Amino acid sequence: MQKTRPNLTLADGKSGRTVNAVVNAMEILRELGRAGKPVGVHAIASQMGLAVSTVHRLLTSLVDQEFAVQVPETSEYTLGRGLLELLSDMVRQFDVRRSLRPVMERLNASTQETVHLAVAVHSQVMDVDVILSPQSVGVRADIGSLLPIHATSVGKIFLAYSAPFQTALASGELPLPRLTPNTITEPKELFEEIEKIARQGYSLNLGGRSESTAGAAVPIFGLNGELVAALGVSGPISRYPTSDHLEHLAHEILREVRSYSVPQNFNQLSQQPYQDL
Repeated sequence: MQKTRPNLTLADGKSGRTVNAVVNAMEILRELGRAGKPVGVHAIASQMGLAVSTVHRLLTSLVDQEFAVQVPETSEYTLGRGLLELLSDMVRQFDVRRSLRPVMERLNASTQETVHLAVAVHSQVMDVDVILSPQSVGVRADIGSLLPIHATSVGKIFLAYSAPFQTALASGELPLPRLTPNTITEPKELFEEIEKIARQGYSLNLGGRSESTAGAAVPIFGLNGELVAALGVSGPISRYPTSDHLEHLAHEILREVRSYSVPQNFNQLSQQPYQDL
């Protein structure tokens, strides 16, 4: 039975066409998934009520991105490994959140501060799990919030342990807006900072994003030693006015994370050289 397509065009012209193309491409993937076997262009077009040429064009783009694959013998299409990679990333993030939740709860109880788990999203980091401070004055954070990578303790973890971010920083492609007088915006100074982070195994942030907040964070590595997340604790700068105060907080996080079920590589932290600027 032919399906009725939702009218999701947001505007006339290019933006509307782009939205429709994205929606149609997503629906094609759903059709491939529901079929459970390779499907031809004409069958998909008939099911969706689209022109064959439209479906063929979208499938070509999906194949280029490895979200779909064409079966040579029949010229039919099925789901590609690109979706499996996305699913693997989602599962990994979920597993990290689930297994780290007890660690976060203990840190929240012992520090009485906001604890958050972050992952990289393009040139920023995003909180994927948060436990707020029980105190009347504490740092506010929300799941899904995007944070600047250069001005937060969790963000600087990704700068210190991720080669692509270091490359972007060295090439000048990474945005470094000044958010407070304490924000590091010079690439050379930021490289010195992340080199220090890589040596010591944790990052500190003293008023870099907001003059009223401070925090510390540590890396979370997967089984293969790859960086999968950053775990941070944030509080008012009135309770952490100096780097010494944050150092104590960082070591408390490290002690808790060492009990994490996934083997950690704290004695084998990345020591790769940084490009001179």
